[in-house]
Amino acid sequence: MKISVLIAAFRAAPTIAAAIASVQSQTHRDWELVVVEDGSHDGTENIVRGLASRDAHSVRYENLGRNQGVAAARNRLLDLATAGVVAFLDADDLWSAEHLATGSRLLAAGAGLVVAGVHTFDLATGHALGDVLPPASLAVDPVGTLFAESVIVTSSCVLLTRDLASRTGAFDPGFRVGEDRDYWLRAALARGRFAIEPAVTCHYAKHAGSTMGRTLLVAAQTVRFYEKYFHLAAVPASARRRQLARSLANEARLLRATDARASARQLWRAWRLTPGNVALATHLAFSGGRALFRP
Repeated sequence: MKISVLIAAFRAAPTIAAAIASVQSQTHRDWELVVVEDGSHDGTENIVRGLASRDAHSVRYENLGRNQGVAAARNRLLDLATAGVVAFLDADDLWSAEHLATGSRLLAAGAGLVVAGVHTFDLATGHALGDVLPPASLAVDPVGTLFAESVIVTSSCVLLTRDLASRTGAFDPGFRVGEDRDYWLRAALARGRFAIEPAVTCHYAKHAGSTMGRTLLVAAQTVRFYEKYFHLAAVPASARRRQLARSLANEARLLRATDARASARQLWRAWRLTPGNVALATHLAFSGGRALFRP
């Protein structure tokens, strides 16, 4: 079973050599590597080409020329992949030596998409932060599980067949973050059979701290996710309303200090989705008051 290993890179020079080394250490030896750099020019190309010159496997590199976002980079990676299985690896993540071997066994048994256990670590210090195992519900009800929560913590823990990727389509470039959750949900909607690999074979680098701008972006993109699937018939209407209302309320909470009017607008939308929610009414009154009386 040949596997296309797909790395989307952006300013990845400090970490990509280690990521590729973890690919080269795989016990499953039938793989190709494709790296697409998302418009940055920090020496990543030289590192990839240097490693490629010392490896018998097919290693290809391409640069998008300008920064277009991770969804665009992953779409180009899918275009360039030639194998019947694809495995994503972020440029600052690592795999244990058995990652491809364990995943490919589940795919050979009939799965369309495999999710492995994840070890998280602090990128700056290397300190362990804990393990995250995929919930069992992901194999039983992937649509409901992914709609309720983003349970696949990194794309680096996923392998899927090209057949399922073709049925799923392209990554949605409208998502600046969370494009992977959207993709996995669409893979489930495309009748992909999900399988869980309980072994922890993926090492996910977490970056210390996050700016408020990043937190706001995640909140806004979560709202977009629930707006996109607001009419998804596979999920009960009450759950669709509740999840969109929660995401709107969370964004409103983050906006309150800097944009009280926008905060009030989002809370009003949340209230209309779940009328009778006392907590929302209290927040709406507070944000509405700030919007009215702030000069």
